[in-house]
Amino acid sequence: MYYIKDAKIRRFTEIDGVRCAEVEVRPGAADDPELLVYITANNQQDGQNDYDMVRIIRNDADLELDWYDNNLHSAFEEVTDKAFTESTHITAGEERDKFKRELLSYGQLSTEFAKEFGG
Repeated sequence: MYYIKDAKIRRFTEIDGVRCAEVEVRPGAADDPELLVYITANNQQDGQNDYDMVRIIRNDADLELDWYDNNLHSAFEEVTDKAFTESTHITAGEERDKFKRELLSYGQLSTEFAKEFGG
């Protein structure tokens, strides 16, 4: 399981024509990489927003070696489909849902998402 030490919105952008929040997630475990998680609103029938994680990027950039912040080098790897794995206690889908719930409840993120996505 990936433990969240800190999470903040870096910017709002578009992924495949869909408006997303780019959220920088810092790990609670020393061996885990930083993540860039792209979240978008999924409008529900009752007018409330739910949110989907549409892309997850593993950020292994080292500021001493990779002093420029871009995704054109191998320090950034898309791990959307393999970020969560099966274990004896939890399925990959359950782990993904748990991570999403923890991320959305972290600090003021859900408030910031609601302001930006109108929910």
